[in-house]
Amino acid sequence: MGAQNTSPLILAFETSGETGGVALYQGRLLGEVLLSGSITYSRRLLPAVEFLLQHLGLQLAAVDILAVSLGPGSFTGLRIGLATVKGLALTLGKPVVAVETLAALAALIPESPYPICPVLDARRDEVFAALYRFDQHGLQTLLPPTVLTPEALCERLSGPTVFLGEGLRSYGEFFRKRLGRDYLEAPGHLREGRACSIAYLAEKKALSGEFADPATLVPLYLRATEAERNRGVSDA
Repeated sequence: MGAQNTSPLILAFETSGETGGVALYQGRLLGEVLLSGSITYSRRLLPAVEFLLQHLGLQLAAVDILAVSLGPGSFTGLRIGLATVKGLALTLGKPVVAVETLAALAALIPESPYPICPVLDARRDEVFAALYRFDQHGLQTLLPPTVLTPEALCERLSGPTVFLGEGLRSYGEFFRKRLGRDYLEAPGHLREGRACSIAYLAEKKALSGEFADPATLVPLYLRATEAERNRGVSDA
């Protein structure tokens, strides 16, 4: 009989883009429900959680930590994810860990010998992007999450770079033509948002004591929402 798993049981949510879902993680991935398509997350998240718990023979009360994708990404998706986690945290009395969306994407490619560039479509001919690299200490940030044009992003890069993220749906061909052989694309099954990656980084943050206050937690938008722009609020 194996040793008892002392790792925290993490329930993670990824709602920053069209592809996301929920995952249960305890030192390893126990189960995950991938969600994709145009149906709003508000109608699918809790049924997905119930499905996972039922098929793993677990109760919601057994969850130790709630993890959520912080952004950047879809304004609506991020709000739904955070609202769900805040509600569960209040009901269950469980701690919350927030994980940057782009870092979680990069964490899907831990064995890459090259810098990793996750890209999301920010609309208005811009992208949300960052640049990371793995070393012996883990995931290191080379360029923090920012919003910029695809052209400006290319100017920040030097040498072969692994790209992933939903932004490649719109800009993948542009990057391929602009960067040539320096453009490397992550495999299809690791190219878009996964709740398991949110959980993986959340475990590391929890072990370091990096918890978020649900009462003050807000999405990482990187720029003003449309409603804020209509009120005259400028981008950060």
